[in-house]
Amino acid sequence: MDRISDLPKVILHDILGRLPDKDAARTSVLSKEWRETWFSFPKLSCCSHNFFNLRDKLDRFIQYVSKRLTRLHDQGLAIKEFKLMLDHGLDYAPASCHIDQWIQMASESGVEVLELYLPGNFAKRHYNLPLCLTEAKSLTKLVLREGTRLDSALLNHSLKFFSLKTLSLRHILLEDERIIEHFISHCPLIEHLTLHSCCYVYNNPSRGGYSNYSSTMPSLLRSLSLQGLQKLKDVDIQRIEEVYIDAPNLENLCYHGHCKVTPSKLNLDSCTNLRWLSLWNMRIPNKWFLEQCYRIPFLESLMLHSCSFEHERINIPGPELKFFSLSHCSNLKEVNIDAPNLLSWEYVGKDNPVISFLRISNQLELNAHYDMSEIRHNLYSLREFVQNIKPQKVLASLSLFIHESFSITEILGLSVLQVSSPPPSIKHVQLHFPMNMEARYFPLMNWLLSSCFPKTISFCLQSKFNMKAFVVFFYEMLMDRKKCGCYLRSRSKQCCWHGLKVVKVTHLERTCENVEDLKAMLDALPESLLRN
Repeated sequence: MDRISDLPKVILHDILGRLPDKDAARTSVLSKEWRETWFSFPKLSCCSHNFFNLRDKLDRFIQYVSKRLTRLHDQGLAIKEFKLMLDHGLDYAPASCHIDQWIQMASESGVEVLELYLPGNFAKRHYNLPLCLTEAKSLTKLVLREGTRLDSALLNHSLKFFSLKTLSLRHILLEDERIIEHFISHCPLIEHLTLHSCCYVYNNPSRGGYSNYSSTMPSLLRSLSLQGLQKLKDVDIQRIEEVYIDAPNLENLCYHGHCKVTPSKLNLDSCTNLRWLSLWNMRIPNKWFLEQCYRIPFLESLMLHSCSFEHERINIPGPELKFFSLSHCSNLKEVNIDAPNLLSWEYVGKDNPVISFLRISNQLELNAHYDMSEIRHNLYSLREFVQNIKPQKVLASLSLFIHESFSITEILGLSVLQVSSPPPSIKHVQLHFPMNMEARYFPLMNWLLSSCFPKTISFCLQSKFNMKAFVVFFYEMLMDRKKCGCYLRSRSKQCCWHGLKVVKVTHLERTCENVEDLKAMLDALPESLLRN
């Protein structure tokens, strides 16, 4: 007996809202009750690819969307969400008038969330957002992605986005560069703002729902000024050269610069309550960066990705800083960090900068991802990288990426590497390497243990890696060390292989904590199971 169908509509709608779009649509064929529930569902997510996979079915898709929206609109039912996603490569110009009607019906039915994804030829075709949307007082979230165009006529209208809290504009076209600021200035409650590669073009628009641009290529929006946004909390901006933000309650900011050749102009003078800052692809003046560190006293998380600095040395003060990430930032030779409350620090790169922590917390851990893929790296690069971290005790884990091109000749010719001092200790090393030649196992491990001495080692190997051969090699090395087969010595320390206290191998849900168990596992398992 079907008792679910007898539940109140609000509960059935809640059930539909928790299902994937395709599964929710399939409920309409279960019974008349479920069909009625589906057509009264106030959240519409219409993707042409999900419903009609053939390119000649656009008319059926238009008919389906129109039927659902018209039924809700004519019966005075609410349309809480309307998401429209169309496939790439289709000519949607004939459908533009229908899309206008859909948006108007949604606006008149109290739509709260509107998302449009109408991909097209970026240089030639864009859907013109209708002016009827400016009357959507109930709108709380607006997402426009790729293929939408904002007409200059919006500048002559007083937008009524009194309830809008989330605005996301990605790869859209602007007829006038002032539209974005005008748009945002009419959103007094906006809290979350995303602007990715917004463009503008000076061209006379053609009439109709779609604009045709054949002679003028769009240019990136160069400047943006956000003023008087008291509620703004999160901002994500990409590829806008000059940005001014007046948002005293802003907490999170992610900024992707236009290029690393010329410095971007990012003014954060009033953002004194910022807690999370991520900078990407920027040419950063050292003086400006240091000023921002002092002006943002409550900053807790700082991420610098693919940035370049004017000078090779940077100082990073952060009295409240708890997390810091430095990833693929070029031309840095010295990084000085004064953050007594720092708990986690991540480094990703190929260089060997001197990284010094002036004041540290007892809980600070540094996790490094070191990529040895360039010819300039040699056998001593890893040891140099580890020794350049001061104090070394903060280095908790190291992920090492080795490529086929890295010092193959040197590694193969290595038998004994004499070092003048004991290798620095690390809690954990994760080794990524594609080598599948057994002749390389021995010199590679000798090189690793001469550069640093990890308490634990894990290996990330390719899918076709000969796992059994590698584990057998490791087992034999552990056995040979008992016969005084020392390979790597320093002046003050015994062979690095002798320093290993516990070796744990986990495979196929079985854990081996001593060499006897390891040998038993190797003998018991066929080689085919160890190739993964």
